[in-house]
Amino acid sequence: MQEKVNSYLNEMQEESPNCGGQYHFTKVNLPHGENLINRLKSYLLKIEAYKVPLVVIDNEQKVVEGRKVENLKLIPIQDFKSLIDVKLKYWREHRTGLDCREELTEFYYSKEKLFKTSIFEFLSSRRDLKTYKLEGIDTYFAHEIGGDMIGDDILFESEKEIYALHFGWSS
Repeated sequence: MQEKVNSYLNEMQEESPNCGGQYHFTKVNLPHGENLINRLKSYLLKIEAYKVPLVVIDNEQKVVEGRKVENLKLIPIQDFKSLIDVKLKYWREHRTGLDCREELTEFYYSKEKLFKTSIFEFLSSRRDLKTYKLEGIDTYFAHEIGGDMIGDDILFESEKEIYALHFGWSS
């Protein structure tokens, strides 16, 4: 079912102006641990960009705040369907000067409907599902979660699995 969700998600994105993003719905393999935020921090700290969140500018090391794991926040969401609807609206209206098209194609909304039906069905079948907006950290280097220069990441934690839904854009 995850493949089907991703297929619809990719088809939907192809019908939008946003050709620079890497929308995806991915099962995230996190280290074992007590709670989700600590497991995420452990995962991120295995990636060099988060382990050492520094860049050199004018021969000086500067801290990149968006890569400091202590800035990570998980915002609990009660209604995942409403959140997905809000994010879909935002990303279908997202425009830059580097987009492939000026407008959505005539096929966009039918693709979005298929995507929503499949992801809502998939998520509704999960036991003890908890939904979180991930904030405070740039997930560009964490490809299982994000992977774009700007983006929105939603995490779904069920009894045995964790999934990330990512919308984003990169130049």
